[in-house]
Amino acid sequence: MYYLARFIRILLLKLPLGVSLFLGRLIGFFLYLNRRKRSVAFRNFKLAFPQEPGAKVHKILRKSFYNFGLNIVEIFIAPRIYKYVSAAGLENMATEGGVYITIHAGNWEVTTVPFIQKYKYTVLGKPQKHEGLDRFLNELREKSGIHVCFSLKELVTCIKNNYVIGIVVDQGAEKGALDIEFFSHLVPTPQGAFYLAKKFDKKIYPTFSHRDKGFYQTLELGEPIDPINKDAKEVLTEINKFYQNFLEKYPWEYNWYYKRFKHKKDKSILVLSDGKAGHTKQSIALSGFLRENIRYGKIKVIEVKYRHKFVRFLADFCAFFSGRNCQGCGKCLFFMVSKETREELDRVCPDFVISTGSAMAPVNKLFSSYIGARSIVILRPNIPLGKFDLAIIPEHDKISADNVVSIKGAIFYPENIDKKINKCRDLFKLNGDNKRVAFFIGGPLGNGKEFLKNLPLFVAEIKKFCLTNKFKILISTSRRTPHNIEKYLEQEFTNFPNIEALVIANRNNYDFVFEGFCLLAEVIFITSESISMLTEAASLGKACVSVSLEKEDIKHRDFLLSMKNEFVFLKKPYSIKEADLRPSSIFQKNKIVLEKGLRRVL
Repeated sequence: MYYLARFIRILLLKLPLGVSLFLGRLIGFFLYLNRRKRSVAFRNFKLAFPQEPGAKVHKILRKSFYNFGLNIVEIFIAPRIYKYVSAAGLENMATEGGVYITIHAGNWEVTTVPFIQKYKYTVLGKPQKHEGLDRFLNELREKSGIHVCFSLKELVTCIKNNYVIGIVVDQGAEKGALDIEFFSHLVPTPQGAFYLAKKFDKKIYPTFSHRDKGFYQTLELGEPIDPINKDAKEVLTEINKFYQNFLEKYPWEYNWYYKRFKHKKDKSILVLSDGKAGHTKQSIALSGFLRENIRYGKIKVIEVKYRHKFVRFLADFCAFFSGRNCQGCGKCLFFMVSKETREELDRVCPDFVISTGSAMAPVNKLFSSYIGARSIVILRPNIPLGKFDLAIIPEHDKISADNVVSIKGAIFYPENIDKKINKCRDLFKLNGDNKRVAFFIGGPLGNGKEFLKNLPLFVAEIKKFCLTNKFKILISTSRRTPHNIEKYLEQEFTNFPNIEALVIANRNNYDFVFEGFCLLAEVIFITSESISMLTEAASLGKACVSVSLEKEDIKHRDFLLSMKNEFVFLKKPYSIKEADLRPSSIFQKNKIVLEKGLRRVL
């Protein structure tokens, strides 16, 4: 490798500069074609500039890779292009040396020439993977006037002798490094420059180099940072802000494929919603479990709308044939969704994408691959489960795979419980001393005849149970409840002496009623077709009763069978007094398996 590098240098030194310029751009072009590097660069750029559309991001990245290709060529021909390097702000540099810092932007191997000519300059040599290449680079540095230190002890000697010490401050963060904000993200930031400057009473000189045109480059030296009387966090924040300002102005100068954000501490979650409240609620509930295991940044919910019903099926087709890590232009995805959805998606760069239901699964797959995020799907999709990082599937669906977590029923995560209870008490003026039962009614699965026939039988029994045992009753319908059933309930309970609240969800769909009623009641009755409500009520640890008002279909029978140990089943003639009322432990069971599964994507 060493002799090959020397031969290439001899060859490049003899070629016209125009040819070297072409070769540099050609190298950058081939680097851009590397899907892995391009994918990392794309995600890093979107993390820094989430508001930038994908087409513009790729345009900037191409320029960034071209510049990097030129950087490689310039290392070989550095003496020929020193004359094209200019500097600004050198008056900020003190004669007694200091700590010169930079990041993976521009070509610091070449643009250090203003320092080499005026100051004693040294760097701490970082061994390359190839020993020959490492030897070659260090020889070039020595020839250009850069002193290379091969130990920290030697570096300390140099700084004592008023050398300018060159340090790259966006790599190699030590264990326990401070998490400092950079483009609104908390990233581990190395503290070496700060410690050296403070220990030897030197100032820190942040620098940034940018390419103006061709081989013409400018090195800009910022205002010196004096670490005396400042702590590490304050200084590192100032450094990161300095480079953020320059990168906002010259984003194409940074080597975006460098994994600066790989170990960022804040995580963001995107929930893709199909507009169905139950599905969105499950996705948000899963994000609750996820937030317990990460440093939570933010959660965003985007309601996805397809351009047309036809493209809904096209989405499944595209997701089915797309690769696991298909990162590209995003055209197939953005073609299928509405303009509003496209604009919203193109302004976010989440770490996790969560969706519930088959309609959102293809969008989840395509977008998470496009942005380089982890994908989590809830409920069985129409595309292979292997397309996702994690799949949360109800136990009664009887599906198993390496990336599948089987849970009982639906996902539920209790949040703001006390607040919801207080809202219920205040709105319905509930007395804290009363014993209560709650009754939640959904809607018929079939034509409704059997449901309507059996409902009065159960209503008579629950009225009798409340009067006999001095229970107050809280009742709520759902948005699926037909109007005739709503009217019947109002007729039956409006003048019932033990009624405390009757909520018709299609008129007033309060978001606090379900949890509030459940937690204020001692026993909860729910019609058996309401899978989500049954699971959520059982997850709250209350005695939960599944009331069967009609013959269930296969899906619901499988669900109820999987829940045989979690709540009580009540069928005609609805003898409540004979029911074995007991609390459920479903929440803890689901939490254990969910947390185990989530560890796979963290």
